[in-house]
Amino acid sequence: MNPFDANAEPERRIRNRIESNGPITFAEFMEEAMYGDGGYYTRPRRISPEGDYFTSPSSHPAFGALIAVQLRDFWELLGEPEVFDAVELGSGDGTLARDVTDYAATLGGAFYNALRYTGFDRAVSGPDQTGLPSGVTGCVLSNELLDAFPVHRFIIDDRELRELYVAVEDGILIESPGPVSDPEIGDRVSPYLPDLPDGYRGEVNLGLRAWADSVAEKIDHGYVLTIDYGETARELYRPSRSEGSLRAYYRHTLSGNPFQHIGDQDLTAHVDFSAVDTELSRAGFKPLGITTQTAFLDRLGIRSFLAGLPGLGLPAGEVEKNRMPMLWLARPDGLGRFKVTFHSRGIEARTPIGLDSRGSGHDASLLPPVTLPDDDTHFDLAGGYTGASTEFTATWAELLGQDDEGE
Repeated sequence: MNPFDANAEPERRIRNRIESNGPITFAEFMEEAMYGDGGYYTRPRRISPEGDYFTSPSSHPAFGALIAVQLRDFWELLGEPEVFDAVELGSGDGTLARDVTDYAATLGGAFYNALRYTGFDRAVSGPDQTGLPSGVTGCVLSNELLDAFPVHRFIIDDRELRELYVAVEDGILIESPGPVSDPEIGDRVSPYLPDLPDGYRGEVNLGLRAWADSVAEKIDHGYVLTIDYGETARELYRPSRSEGSLRAYYRHTLSGNPFQHIGDQDLTAHVDFSAVDTELSRAGFKPLGITTQTAFLDRLGIRSFLAGLPGLGLPAGEVEKNRMPMLWLARPDGLGRFKVTFHSRGIEARTPIGLDSRGSGHDASLLPPVTLPDDDTHFDLAGGYTGASTEFTATWAELLGQDDEGE
């Protein structure tokens, strides 16, 4: 069998390639397992109660609504251009795009007329991004995109940095230490190497450079809004994280073995937000700051959405059906633990609403309400999704672990 036969299942192609040409990097393995023909992201929808994970957009349209509020703020900061391009990379099944544009229509006015929203997803369209807007004024945004990029894995062995390759031994896929395949891996890890013990494992995402270059091609004047799970490099590469951040998810269950269920389980690794800053800065963007999804959504107005639910005339069950996923979006031990980063290019203005801890004058009480639509585009968390707790605290202060007088 040809080792690169696109018709072969991902695991067989990987095995054939290794047996023909020798060990491959984990990034090459992950690329094939996730994005190759028959790979994880080429298969039917995974974002469902029957799939492997759920996301903020799939939880409740309030997430997309508040992204629309932030995009309107960006538009205002850019001087209210006649055309405002929002380019979503990693748009998946289009849920976030629909929720953003639907709520923008509810907001109405000149912003809605200016908004031109374009979604792109590699799993649907392949890697070719020709046809996407370029050199525009607006925003490039993504939600849980970067943590799905293929990563190189490494191990510290006798105080030396070694890369973990994927090999075949006795018919089994195994890790095989070897020389580092790219000097950039060493450049990323070397500042923290003196503190890392032997046996320490970690990951390096080299795809961030190409991503930053792609973003720079799209935006001449505007913002980059990135929402993902991760930490700064100093947090990622510390001794207590000795097993790294690579995770495999199969049918809502965390798996410790990336070599099982190849093509049928999700592989993800925490994002190095220090590297995100570095690569976007190199591409001409200014880092504005980083916050949590909890704080981001609170500043934009999720508290007002929650407070307004009882006054919408909905049955008690519908109020709860909307309340639970909104809370899950903001819980620090739920989706609220995600990080939100802001970068800008060619703009000097006040701090965007979602990043402004001092208050921007934004009155969230004036926002139109948002509730779950009568379709299956969002999860029914109140219906008992097994991956989420159904016990929620009663007040916002309790939710955020604050006193009633807390911010």
